[in-house]
Amino acid sequence: MTLWCSKIVIALMKATGHAQDDRPGVLIYKLCPNFLDYVKKPKITVAVTGTNGKTSVSSMIADVLRVQGHTVTYNDWGANLKAGHCMIMANSVNMFNRPKVDATVLEVDEKTAYEDMSKIQPDYFIVSNIGRDSMRRNGHPLYIRQCIQDTVDSLKESVIILNADDPISGFLKTNTEPVYYAMAGEPDVEFKEPIIKDFTVCPVCHKQPEYLHRHYLHIGEVQCPNCGMKSPEPDFNGVELDRENSVLKVREKGSDEVFEYNIASTSIFNGFNFLSLIAYFRSRGIPYEELKSALSQVKLPESRELTSTVHGIEIHSSMCKGQTGGSASVVFEHLSKEKGNLELILMMNEEYEGLDANETITWFYDTDYELLNKPNIKRILVGGPVYADYKLRMKIAGIPDEKVVCIEDDKKIIDYVTFEDIDQIYILHEVNRVTEGRLLKEAIEEKLRREKNEN
Repeated sequence: MTLWCSKIVIALMKATGHAQDDRPGVLIYKLCPNFLDYVKKPKITVAVTGTNGKTSVSSMIADVLRVQGHTVTYNDWGANLKAGHCMIMANSVNMFNRPKVDATVLEVDEKTAYEDMSKIQPDYFIVSNIGRDSMRRNGHPLYIRQCIQDTVDSLKESVIILNADDPISGFLKTNTEPVYYAMAGEPDVEFKEPIIKDFTVCPVCHKQPEYLHRHYLHIGEVQCPNCGMKSPEPDFNGVELDRENSVLKVREKGSDEVFEYNIASTSIFNGFNFLSLIAYFRSRGIPYEELKSALSQVKLPESRELTSTVHGIEIHSSMCKGQTGGSASVVFEHLSKEKGNLELILMMNEEYEGLDANETITWFYDTDYELLNKPNIKRILVGGPVYADYKLRMKIAGIPDEKVVCIEDDKKIIDYVTFEDIDQIYILHEVNRVTEGRLLKEAIEEKLRREKNEN
C-alpha cells in the first residue's frame, strides 16, 4: 500500500514540476518504517559515501551506466538521507515491487549510512575518504569512521572499494575482500604542510607515522617506522595524472600494462574521484576500451564544476565547501598550481539570516589562505556580512591589501569584476549556493561580451 501511495504522489509531483523533491520519500518511511527491508533491488546496486567526493562519484557512475545503455535511477539533486533512499528505491520498481530498471546508484550520507545500507545491502559500497568536516555536518573524523565501520560490518556480501591513500578510511575492516585504489606520488609537485592534520598517530602502535608521498591534507601513502604498519597495496594504481592532456594513467595489480583514460578534470582530488570509478567498473569486469569510451563522455556534475571560455578568458564556477578548512584548502592548493593570471570570487558564506543562521568564522583559521598568496592571483573578491573577516585572514596570510576587494553587498560583486590582464576567473561557491554561482558566472560572461563588443 505504501508503494502504491508513493507512486501516486511521485506522479503528482512530476506533473506539477516538483520532480526534484524527496517529500514522497518522507511519506514512504512514515507510512512504512521498514520499507527498505521489502523493496526489491535491481541487478546493479552501488552506493557511495565519504566526507568529500560522494556526489561527484555517484553522479558519474550513473552517467557511465547510462552511456553503457543501462536504465538507471539516481537522485541527481543529492538527496542522500532516508527520504532520498526510499524515493529512489520506490522509483526502481513497478507497482508490483518488481525491478523496472537495470541499476540504482545511491549517494549516502556518511553519518547515517548504517540505517539504510544495512537494509538495502548494495552490491558495491565505495568509500571515497574520511576527513574533517564542519561541526554542523559531522564532527570528529574518527566518529565518522566508526559510523562507516558499523555500516561496512553490516554488509555481508557487498564488495567494498576503499581509498588506500586515505589512512583513516583505508584501514576499514570488511567482510569480503576489499578493492583498493591509490595514486602514485608526483615527484615534481611540492607539498605544503596543511594547517589541518587529521592523521598524526599510527592506529596500531600509536607512534608517529611517516609519509612516503602525500597528495593533499592527510591523503597519501603512509608507513609506521615503529611497527611496520603501511598503506594497503592498491589493486588500481593511478601512476600518473597528465594535467596538460587531462589523462589519468592506471596500472592494475598483477599487470605491467598501463591503461590511459581521458578525464574531465586536472585536479588531483578529482583524479581520485575518477580512479574510484575505474576501480568500480573494472572490478565488475567492464572491458578497458568500453570504459575508456564511456569515461570520455562523462563530466563532473554541474553543481560541482562549470567551465566556459569567452573571448579567451576561462570562467569557472566551482563548489568550495565553507565551514570546513580541509575542503577549502584542497581547492586553494589546486588554484595555487594553476597557470596564467587568476581572479577569484569567494562565495563561501553558508548562511547569515534567519533563525537558523550560522556563520562562525573560526574555520578561516583552519584554512590555508597562504596558498592564495601567489603573484599570478591578481585579485580576490569577497562579499557579504563577514567580508572584513575574510580580509583580516588574508592579511595574516600575507596577501597584499590591494589584491583583496571587499563588497559588503555580495549581490553587487558583478560590478567589481575586471578582465584586464586576466586569463581565468574562478567563482568558488558554497554547496548551498550553486544557483547563485551559476547566475554570477552567466552575468560575468554577459559583461565580458558586452565590454569586448563595445571596444
